[in-house]
Amino acid sequence: MHSKKAPLPLTIAAIGTLLFLHVPMLIIFLYTFTPDETTYTFPLPGFTTKWFGVALGRADLWRSLILSLQVATVATIAALILGTLAAAAVYRSNFFGRESISFLLVL
Repeated sequence: MHSKKAPLPLTIAAIGTLLFLHVPMLIIFLYTFTPDETTYTFPLPGFTTKWFGVALGRADLWRSLILSLQVATVATIAALILGTLAAAAVYRSNFFGRESISFLLVL
């Protein structure tokens, strides 16, 4: 199979967009490891995991994390059941709007 190479302006635009989206996240990720007294200096003087230890030591963080996992589990199970039933209904029956429902399920 032969594929055509993307035009240079499109490649430059795609790389620029990806850099625009990912470089700020990388900078924030690096700043999470900086010590307290040198938060806004560049280049970063040192790395520490102090704040991760502080955050993981809080009980309210763990309660929130457990609640989020419980909600995600219930939502996943509900989506699985409803999606399976809807897919079976679309597959087995022939009704007006079947293609629209099928399209919405894919979205």
